[in-house]
Amino acid sequence: MKENLKTLSDSEIQKEIQKSSEEVRKARFQFAVTRSLENPKLIHKEKKRIARLLTLVRERELEKKGKLVKNPGKKKPEAELAKPAKGKKK
Repeated sequence: MKENLKTLSDSEIQKEIQKSSEEVRKARFQFAVTRSLENPKLIHKEKKRIARLLTLVRERELEKKGKLVKNPGKKKPEAELAKPAKGKKK
């Protein structure tokens, strides 16, 4: 289940970053010392979570400055869609 990180306040995001960083640190220490980690993907998942949170912080920072341009997705112009397929010419 995905959590909705966008609803968190700035202070809550910072707490979550600290918590995830601590989890990564503990997991790395456990792996280095005992060479046994219950869930090896834990480090990867927590690092991705930290990256998502930091991205959210940066987006909010840019929104405040008015420099963030939201891109809803790439739409191809109709001229490109009407191009003939590549292949042998008849």
